[in-house]
Amino acid sequence: MKRLMTALLAAVMTVTMAGTALAAEDPAALLERVTQKANELDSMDCDLGVHAVMVMQDPEMDLDLSLNLDMMMNMKMEQIKSGNLRYKADMAMEFLGQTEYATVFYKDGYYYMDSNGEKIKYPMDLNSMIASVEQTTAAADLAPSLMKSLSVREEGENRVLSYVADPAKMNAYVQDALKPLLGSMDVGMIIREVKGEYVINKDDYYTSMNMYMVMDMSSYGETLRIIMLLEGNFNNPGQPVNLELPSTDGYSDLSTYYGTSRGSSGATGPAAEIW
Repeated sequence: MKRLMTALLAAVMTVTMAGTALAAEDPAALLERVTQKANELDSMDCDLGVHAVMVMQDPEMDLDLSLNLDMMMNMKMEQIKSGNLRYKADMAMEFLGQTEYATVFYKDGYYYMDSNGEKIKYPMDLNSMIASVEQTTAAADLAPSLMKSLSVREEGENRVLSYVADPAKMNAYVQDALKPLLGSMDVGMIIREVKGEYVINKDDYYTSMNMYMVMDMSSYGETLRIIMLLEGNFNNPGQPVNLELPSTDGYSDLSTYYGTSRGSSGATGPAAEIW
């Protein structure tokens, strides 16, 4: 189950990034401006909510078992372009009747995590971190080719971009994009449906999004049908972000245990679980 959850979170981020790239490219006149402005942002503040229903078949009882997962996250980033990335995310997740809280942040070459009071840190080189993300999202430039339909409509001062993905093309994209994330994990994935919308304000910034996705994920003989709704808000886009990082005191350095060192790609140790 842990492997499936890791793969699920990776898939969510990958498909979301693909949809964002799509929204930024078509129709060309409007969305070229949106892309340019988004790429120039040095800070970001967004809220993301995920509601997922996971259905697993029980062959012994000949019935389907369903589990609910709900997650809320606030993510802030600053100095994205100016070379000294500061990042913080506060998360709450409810699953199997338990609620987990976590705060993660990046500062001065270290990734910090406080999960229900358990504090750990490990070195993560900024350039390697950015390179890993860019490698994962490189295929996003091809996102328009993944779509069955794409349209834009006016709503007051805003424009709403709606899209429906081609499941077969999206499957190929996700499989390729997730290779560096999942490594040798025995995880299979089939996307059944992806559709959603992005709202663009009068200043050509994204202000909100929603995405509906259905996929099957399998690992070591277990298969889950996942029905998911994602909703996000981009807070005050284009404005500076007030990011206050927690104290770095009291965090156990795991680099000794996992053999990581400053400048590593993050492919081993706890980084492999996150990225």
